[in-house]
Amino acid sequence: MHDMTDEVLIWRASMVPKVGDYPFKRTPKVAFMFLTRGPVVLSPLWERFFKGYDGLFTIYVHSSDSSANVTVPEDSVFYGRRIPSKDVEWGKVNMIEAERRPLANALLDFSNQRFVLLSDACIPLFNFSTVYPYLINSKHNFVESYDPLAVVVTVQKWALL
Repeated sequence: MHDMTDEVLIWRASMVPKVGDYPFKRTPKVAFMFLTRGPVVLSPLWERFFKGYDGLFTIYVHSSDSSANVTVPEDSVFYGRRIPSKDVEWGKVNMIEAERRPLANALLDFSNQRFVLLSDACIPLFNFSTVYPYLINSKHNFVESYDPLAVVVTVQKWALL
């Protein structure tokens, strides 16, 4: 949590290091950025997804209802992951600002190498050990990219678990 204004946050996040190589060993992480209306509704499912992979991901939660009093257990992966947010009207132009806030926060952590923007309705279709190497090793960007057949098959498998 920080008290930077949006302008300062975007300015800091846009700074590019002048050194090409990192002077120390780092583990590349995937930044999972959740845009929610309140708490992460499917958090038990995401807790299971992230379990055992500490240090390979970071989580940022932007809640559209900044006045919501969300209590997250201290042993949750979502504990302390809520970023400073502002009220957002879903489907309005201020959604762009809401999307920029978690991205700017994620850019402040130099270990974040890949960035995934999620809504509170998203669910993981594959386990973390499949998703992480796929994203980290990919040379492509994905925008709402999915195979509808794979989604149906995976959702049916998930329902059987």
